[in-house]
Amino acid sequence: MAPQLDVRRRLLRVQRVIGEQTKTKTVQATVTLPVQAIKVFEVQATLKGTKCEIRRDGVFIQGTVHKQVFYVDQGDLVRHVAEDVPFHFFVDVDGAEPDMSCQAHTKIVSVDWTLSADGREVTQDVAIQAFVKVTEVEQMEVVVDVTGTDLIVTRELLRVESVVGEDTIRETITNTVTLPMNALKIFDVKAEIRNLTTTIKNDTVTVKGTIHKQIFFVDEGNLVRHQPEDVPFAITADIPGATKDMEAFVDVNVVVDEFKLKHVPGCELRQTMIVEAFIKVVEPLQIQVVTNVTGPNIIVERRLLKVDHVVTEDTKRESIDSEVCLPMQALKIFSIMAQLEDVDAEVKRDSVIVRGNIHKQIFFVDMGNLLRHHSENVPFRLVLDTPGSDPDMSVYVRTNIIGDVEYTLKDGHKHHDHHHDHDKICPPPPPGAAGQIVSQAVIVEAFVKVTEPVQLNVVVDVREEAVPEPVPPPVPECPSMRFHVVQPGETLWSIAQRYKVSLDALLAANPTLKHPELLYPGQKICIPPEVIGQG
Repeated sequence: MAPQLDVRRRLLRVQRVIGEQTKTKTVQATVTLPVQAIKVFEVQATLKGTKCEIRRDGVFIQGTVHKQVFYVDQGDLVRHVAEDVPFHFFVDVDGAEPDMSCQAHTKIVSVDWTLSADGREVTQDVAIQAFVKVTEVEQMEVVVDVTGTDLIVTRELLRVESVVGEDTIRETITNTVTLPMNALKIFDVKAEIRNLTTTIKNDTVTVKGTIHKQIFFVDEGNLVRHQPEDVPFAITADIPGATKDMEAFVDVNVVVDEFKLKHVPGCELRQTMIVEAFIKVVEPLQIQVVTNVTGPNIIVERRLLKVDHVVTEDTKRESIDSEVCLPMQALKIFSIMAQLEDVDAEVKRDSVIVRGNIHKQIFFVDMGNLLRHHSENVPFRLVLDTPGSDPDMSVYVRTNIIGDVEYTLKDGHKHHDHHHDHDKICPPPPPGAAGQIVSQAVIVEAFVKVTEPVQLNVVVDVREEAVPEPVPPPVPECPSMRFHVVQPGETLWSIAQRYKVSLDALLAANPTLKHPELLYPGQKICIPPEVIGQG
């Protein structure tokens, strides 16, 4: 008896993994120093504007290496020169096509440098490592359960993210800011995205945040000054099917397209910025999928599903405290900008370690009422609980700074740096000075998702095999003849003998017999007219 099948299906829209690859490339560049150096103190390098672009059978990676070269001149003073070096390279990924998606995680592995014999050129070798993953959104209906008699069903638990929809939105923002004094020219305008929030409603996703700008301008006394500005923005994308209980992944970038003084000299600065937001909405799913079905007369169709299985995820916030000794006495702190750089995540057993640097730029007013700048890098380390994780798994990490930098300017001679475990000695402050030590606190948030690639042959269809019924032989048409009903054991030859007719005459009277040697009990045979009445 054939089983009575009851098949339940579920439509999945998942990121199918096409391939992933890691490649390291060394970028070499030479910078000419403005003055002769006796040695290079340090070269700091960070990556900016890294992007990936899908090509056939590979991924094209491009970006900029931002370097800060600190060197000692012949007067034993430490000087600084900055340099931006563009880079690009190709990572082979078999099966990649231009209409697919890519993810790229880049980091600097090492920085080496050599000072030329005349002390005027520094050659640097920066090793950049890129991990790329190529995916494709695939819509697949899978079988999640099968019931029936005499069936053996194999199932496996799968945790994936079903892609609801994605979109890229670009918006142009123009605003005018009034500087605190007249400017002869604008030296530079730098912008970054801060304080991102995402709200999902039915069929829409709204991204809000702040464009934090640093405006550097030359005043009428030819001094370079700094003015910060915050511009709020909101972008809404239509994502059909999105609901508030889903998750949204957002990547927002801002580019200062144009800036210009209304009058020269003047204090009204008009700026145009382009904000680009990539938004993807996913629905976390934990479902049992059927990987095989066996049973009588069962036909099973299967397809290879290659996706990232979500093992675990966690979020953690932690305050990173530090103190910095300014190079001179300060009357007050004008502002402190902070951003996260060189963020990396390492998967351990049941935990993930997130490391990086908080790059801070401190703008302060000195004793002569001049605005000065001092930079600082503070390393941080967060440990997140991820039960079930193993070192051979992959991790996605998203970090950001929550709120503004909290700081206090204070007097003092001794400053303990919590991240370097040694004491820094500041010179005694002059009478009446506000201070030289800046105590700071930055709240860093880290979200990690641990995944492992899985390849499953999942069942996409189950059906019963049709069993053909025996086809009875055709009933011959016998005009002016009579039938003989074949009995068990009879042959065409024995029937011809019984009715005293030749075998050829019997065959001629039954042209529908395709296999005369095979007769079935109950089959009807036409008897030629010349023997009717003789039987």
